[in-house]
Parts: sequence; C-alpha cells; structure tokens
Amino acid sequence: MRGNGESALTVREWQVARLVRDGLTDREIAERLVISRRTAEWHVEQIFNKLGVGSRTQVAGWVAHEQAVGSGRNSSDRRWDNLPIHTTRFVGRSDELAETARLLAKSRLVTLTGPAGIGKTRLAHEVVAQHADAYPDGAWLVDLTPIRDGRLVPRAFGAALQVHEQPRQPMPQTLVEHLRGRHVLLLVDNCEQVVEDCARLVDTILASSSTVTILTTSREPLHVHGETVWRMRSLTIPDPESWTNVDRFTQSEAVQLFLDRAQLVTTAFQLNPENIRAVGGICSGLDGIPLGIELAASRIGFMTPDQILGRLLDRFALLTGGTRTGPARHRTLQLALDWSHDLLSPDEQILFRRLSVFEGSFSLEATERVCSGDGLPVATVADLLGGLVEKSLVVAVPIGSTIRFRLLETLRLYARERLVKTDDVERVQRHHCDFFVSMAQDAQTNFRGPQSKAWTARLLDDISNVRTALEWAHGRDALASLRLSCALYEFWVGQGLMLEGNDWVRRALAGYPARDGLRAAALADGGWLSYWCNDVDGASARWHECLDIYRELGDTRGIGHALTQLATLALWRGNFSQAREHGEAGLAISRKLVDTEWVWLALRHLGLLAIMEHEHARARTYLEESLSWIEQAGDQRQRHYCLQYLGMNELECGNYAAARRYLDEALTIAIALDFRLGVLSSFMFLGVLAAAQSNPMRALRLAGASESLSEPRDPMRLSKPLVERWLEPIRRELGVERSAVWLAEGRAMPRERATDYALGAE
Repeated sequence: MRGNGESALTVREWQVARLVRDGLTDREIAERLVISRRTAEWHVEQIFNKLGVGSRTQVAGWVAHEQAVGSGRNSSDRRWDNLPIHTTRFVGRSDELAETARLLAKSRLVTLTGPAGIGKTRLAHEVVAQHADAYPDGAWLVDLTPIRDGRLVPRAFGAALQVHEQPRQPMPQTLVEHLRGRHVLLLVDNCEQVVEDCARLVDTILASSSTVTILTTSREPLHVHGETVWRMRSLTIPDPESWTNVDRFTQSEAVQLFLDRAQLVTTAFQLNPENIRAVGGICSGLDGIPLGIELAASRIGFMTPDQILGRLLDRFALLTGGTRTGPARHRTLQLALDWSHDLLSPDEQILFRRLSVFEGSFSLEATERVCSGDGLPVATVADLLGGLVEKSLVVAVPIGSTIRFRLLETLRLYARERLVKTDDVERVQRHHCDFFVSMAQDAQTNFRGPQSKAWTARLLDDISNVRTALEWAHGRDALASLRLSCALYEFWVGQGLMLEGNDWVRRALAGYPARDGLRAAALADGGWLSYWCNDVDGASARWHECLDIYRELGDTRGIGHALTQLATLALWRGNFSQAREHGEAGLAISRKLVDTEWVWLALRHLGLLAIMEHEHARARTYLEESLSWIEQAGDQRQRHYCLQYLGMNELECGNYAAARRYLDEALTIAIALDFRLGVLSSFMFLGVLAAAQSNPMRALRLAGASESLSEPRDPMRLSKPLVERWLEPIRRELGVERSAVWLAEGRAMPRERATDYALGAE
C-alpha cells in the first residue's frame, strides 16, 4: 500500500474514504454527501488507485491507521488550501508565532519584513497552517517568488485562487468579484521584487472586500493604508556564559535549529563538552540567521563543528579587514553564502550558478539538458545535483510520484550574480529556451491523446520557466518565440489562459514577418485564441491572412484548414450561407487528402450549423460521422466537444434523456482530462437542459458555475444563440434580482461541488 496517500487524496476523497471505513455502500455515500451514485463510485475508484489497494477493507484499514497515528485529516469539512507540506520541523519563534496570529486577528493586512534568509516565509507558513481553520473559505498561498514582471502579479493571484481573466475586464476587478464576501486568508510571499504592483493589488482587494485578510512577506513594507508591519528578528543566540551549561545553551533558538538540522544529516550528532563552544561560535557568528545556520548544519556529515567554525572564521577575517569579531549584520548572509559556495567542488559550483536560469521548480531532465556541456558532462549532472541537495543549496520537492528541485530565492539570486559574471550566461539561457520549446512541442503532439492530462500537469509545473523562455526569446530569437507560443495553444485554451496566450502570439507574430508555413500555422492558432478572447475582428484578420499565405504557397492542405476556420468565423457572425460554403469547401479538400483532424472539425461545425438551421436529422448525420472519425483517432478532447453538440441536438428535438446521456458523458471526459474549458462548457449545456426541463434554479446555478471557471465571461461562442434561446426566457421571467441570486450561488460553488451538482439528479 502506498505511503503518501493522505497528501494525494482530495478533501472529498477523504470524506468518501471515511464513509467507506464506516461500512457505507456507494449508494449510501451518495445519499450522505448529496452527490450522484456515479460520482461516489468514481471517488472510490480514485481512492483505490491513489492508495494502491483493491478492496474497501484495505481502505478502511488505511483510514484507521492514518487517524491512529494522527496524520489523517481531522475533519470531513476541512477547508481547501494550497499550502505546501514542510518536511522539516519548525524550530523556535513561539513568541513571534503568537504575536503574528494576534496581529492577524485585529488587522486585515500584516507584513513580515526582514533581510534575506531571516525566515519570513517559514514563519508565515507556520502561522497560516496553525490558524487556517479560522477562515471558512480557506487559506491560499500566492507565491510571487518567480514573478519578475509586475504585470503578472494579478495572474499569480488568479492562478493561486483558480480565477481566470475575463475579456475587457481588468484582472484585479475579476479577483475582487471572486473574493467579495469570502472569508479567506491570503499569504502573499516574496513581494519585494514587484512590491509596487503587489501593493496596488492588495490595496484594491482590501478596499473592495471586508472579509479578506492578507499576510505578506517582503524585505520592505508595502506601504498600504492599514498595513501592520512586523519586523522579524534573528533567532536568539547563546549567551557565552551558557556555553558550559548544556541546558541553558540549548534554550537558544539558533542552537535548537542547528541541532535539529544536524541530526537530520546524522542522527548520532550530540552536543558534548568538546563541541559546545564550536556550535556556539557558529550560531553567534552567523548572527542567528536561519538560512546561514541551516547551511552550516548541512556540513556536519563530513566536518566537525570545529572545522566548520574554522572555515567561517577565515571568512569573517576577510570581510572585516582582519578582525575576528562578528561582521556587520548585513554582511553575515553573504559570508554564509560565500563560505558554502567555496566548499563546493568546481563542477558543483558550475552547476549551482547555471541552475539560477530556472524560475520556480525544475526537473532532473531539465537540469541535465540545460546545465550540461562546456566542461560539465551530462552523465555527472544527477550526482552533482544530489550533492547540492545534501548541502542544502537545492531543495528537493516531492510532487506526486516525481521529485522536482528548486533554489531558495536568496540562493538563486546569489547564484545568478555569479553566473552573469561569466561568459556562460547567454549559452545557458539559450539551452533553457531550447529545452522548453522542445518540451512544449512534445506536449503539443500529446495533448489530444491519452497522455493529455500528464502533459498538462507537466506544463503547469513549469509555467514560470515557460514564461521565462518566452520572455527571453522575444527580441532575441523570433523563430523560437513563435514556435513556443504556438506550441502552447492547447495549453492556453485548456487552462483558461487565452488572454495571456493571445498576447504571447501577438508579440511573436510582430517579430516574425516571413510569409511562410510557420507564420500561417501561427496565424491559425492565433485566430482561435482571438476567438476565445471574443475578438471577432482579430480572428478575422488572422484567419484571412492565414488563407492568403497558404494560397501564395500553393499549400492545398493549409487552404482546406483555413476555409474551415473561415466557416467558423462566418458561423460566429451569423452568416449561415457563407459558413456552409466555406465549411463544405474545406471538408471536400480535407476528405480528398484524408486529413483526419480537419475532416471531423469541418463535420462538427457543419453539424452545429444544421442545429441552428433546425435541420436536426442532417445535424445528427454530420455529428455522428464526426464522432466516428474522432473515435478512430482516439482524441478524447474532440470527442467531448462532439458529444456536447449531439446532446444539444437531442435537446432541441425534445429528447431530453438522450441529451442528458450525451452531456453527462462529455462532462465525465472533461473531468478525466482535467480540461477546464470542457468542464465549464458542460456545466453551461447541462444548465440549458435544465432550462428546457423547466428547472430554472438548476439552470442558473449551472450557468453561474460555468462562468466562475471561465476566462471569457461568455464562454460559449458558436453555440451562444442555442444557449441564450433557453436561458434568456427564464432570466426574463424570474427578473434580475432572483436570477442574480441563483447565478451567484453557482459562481460560489467550488469546482468539485459544482461537478457533483451537474452530474446529480434533476
């Protein structure tokens, strides 16, 4: 049985697991949690897979064990959060924990300030972990560490809160609307590099919602009205008079931290009369700064405390002009970093500084591809990286069944300073860009197959690195810029990042004037991004230029693609005759070339056109043929779309049971793929079905749930007339006020609850 199940199970899966332990059947679980039986069965299957078990008895035994050892979730209604789980013990600072909690109870904005390495992030995480239950709507971490461009600050908030941009609406306004009325605690970490942009957004949120509390960490205050600033101190260091008394000596927080981390390296390490003065000298010399102490303690496996202190004293002398007294506080961290760096082997030093090109976390594969070469053989990188982890210069981060790595921000900036002083920086940055172009292109070929969810997760893990590569390529390598931005099309759409994707494609196209196949393909994808951003003129310009280029090149296949896109444009504009003309012309070309993907796409759009023209038998013929082509290819995402249109066609015919089967299957596929756009469109179509069946409350709740997940406030493009035909009458009948209440209830549903509701009984 797998040992990491507790962290892998969602809150709802924990609820189901506890009911399995209590002996409830799937039907009884469904009744208890007010979900469908099918959803209960799905949750049980997920629990089996995650725990690696094959029976309900094993699940019950696992839950009992976890609760016996105290690691199980202590409440079935535990709030959602995205806080990391720390693998080391929090040491000391009991007074600061209590004081920070007291400040949060009376102030809606508290900022922890202090120099690099002082422990701001760890204290903030501990405070939030201990007091998250005081906030009914959860505690959420907004990590600004990888953000260098202030324009991305609202997106970082949105990503943490799972809120996506709306067209023609500033992201801060979207965040405010989401947070209004929610009792949440936001932990905004590492604000200093974008402090002005962060301060503006925090001020906007606090001014618009009286129920939001924010805890920030920064090297400087935000200077926002109502901000309470808590300046962090170093850990307490041992009084020299206590160095002969172990009990008094270990009351020092710095000593406690050194001992805790040293014993992680070697459990046999103990204080004794021979090493107590050296440990005291280390903690005092490092001024009680936690990062420096942890770096020193990491050496205890191969150096004695006296040896560590001797190396530190040599560095003290260098920094203080030959004296052996402690350096000024602002020099202490530099001392610890220089000392740790100097202890590395030459190859470790090379790898350490090259790792600074990564933003956020990174994989071993990326490390080997980006950081090897020019004196560093790829075969040595894994061992060197392991050495840096052992020396506490790199943090290993377990994510699911994989291990990723990251540099603490202080260490990354230090390594970056050393990298830019070499001739290596452009070459390593080029390798970084090339790696993520290659990864995005690999993802592009897998997005429509069974590995779609895995590739989406991989790109989400590396989103900060992807953005860094895009930014670096812009203005330096037009080809890489265009390839990377377009390879990410399915990712942008699937994750509701259409506005961001559209902006990257716009910048890439502006820097790539050549009228070749790559530009035409980019214009095609860019047109779809304009489509999802509700920019009909932008889509028209891109798709018409795309057709012009393919005609110049004599590319028949490309012409077929472009005609199908223009059929979409005509349908969007309500020009049905032109939509049919372009669609049939594109279909004829794609059939002749057996261009499978574009055959099913053309058939699907012709099917939608037939629905709108009330030619339901013809629509069914088109859509069933489209589905047949899709199933041969195994493209689950496209199957989802086609099932939705088949469901809407049956709905328009009054065949509600058949419509429900199609729409439920489409939603199930979207959930399995973690396909956000598919989930939100399924919610909307199921809402339309509820409207057709005279259930206005369910219809508007599902419409609201759909809106809460979407980047565009109007997620339904081509099918909007079908949707509005059913929703507008019930909004008109109910009136603005009653409609708004039910829409708001839907928007407030967490995604999992909305999914249960959508798949539940009418």
